[in-house]
Amino acid sequence: MTRVRASLTVSAALLSLALLTAPLALAPALLGASAFAAEQPASTTVADATYGEGGTKETVSNAAREVIAEVWRDRNGIIREQHELDAGGEQFWGFFVGEGTSTYAWGGAIAIRPIGGPAARWQMTIYGTGNVTVKEYGFLTKAELDTEFAHWHSQMRGWINGFINPSQPGNG
Repeated sequence: MTRVRASLTVSAALLSLALLTAPLALAPALLGASAFAAEQPASTTVADATYGEGGTKETVSNAAREVIAEVWRDRNGIIREQHELDAGGEQFWGFFVGEGTSTYAWGGAIAIRPIGGPAARWQMTIYGTGNVTVKEYGFLTKAELDTEFAHWHSQMRGWINGFINPSQPGNG
């Protein structure tokens, strides 16, 4: 009896894992097309010069009109920055270098995670090219997080703009 119960538990766990890892394309079949269609996010694109004139910023919102993602592109349509948010408060900011082909690569990233518990604290990790950890912060207050994020976000944008628009050698 114990073997049967263990076998059923393992089978249920494997089935749950398979359903959780099913590709998004299978979601309409598993959930029903109408349920899936109701959950599609809304997207808005506006002109944005963060990565040069002619660039854009796309904002993606859920049904409750909460921002769940943002994407900044340069004038060639190449993604230079991407911000993703989840319902639990985790944020990921990715920064990209290269021309959008085989040399398209991470230029850096910022990951922010709330730390559970009664005190509102956050953890932030700064990654450089190749996922090298540049700096890690733990137990940041909201004010500390805002200050450190503003600094690193500005640094990352500056680095990416430097990669895609290198300064020309001057006369002096």
